[in-house]
Amino acid sequence: MNKPTIVFDNNTCKGYVTSLDLIRELDKKWFGRIEESKLVLDVVEVAYLVLKNKISIKVNDKKIESFNEFINTCYNCLKGFFWPNLIVYKDLRDRGRRVRVISDNKFLIKDKHGNLRIVIVLEEGSSRKASSIYDDILTANNNGLELVYAIVSLQGDLTYYEVSRIEPRRE
Repeated sequence: MNKPTIVFDNNTCKGYVTSLDLIRELDKKWFGRIEESKLVLDVVEVAYLVLKNKISIKVNDKKIESFNEFINTCYNCLKGFFWPNLIVYKDLRDRGRRVRVISDNKFLIKDKHGNLRIVIVLEEGSSRKASSIYDDILTANNNGLELVYAIVSLQGDLTYYEVSRIEPRRE
């Protein structure tokens, strides 16, 4: 089977899809964002599609077929939260969720029942102020979303926590 090939820009760390059929197919599955006449994929989305053997990528004039080649060729894009993000992204997709990348460590997901949630990726041992957690809850609630923290351990294990605000009961 001949896999579709997308262009990956090693400077912006984004994938670009120009084929209308592939744009429609990927957008329908919640991959990327349409900008002008292209579908722009986040590096985590590209990595996932390469890992699942769904696409090939072209970096400069080099065609990359495997995940290991992708890692070796695009290592400059795999910094910061890339690995925890990929662990969470892959887990959510493998569970049948639709996942849209919002920012570096945030995903919007649609579960099998159509419920929307915001998932924030955290690493084990990272500290977070209570005010930051409260802000995350308010942002999610103000947008009609449930909030989930996905905590990735140093060993790569993953735990999800639903986070919500509890209102005191008034009698």
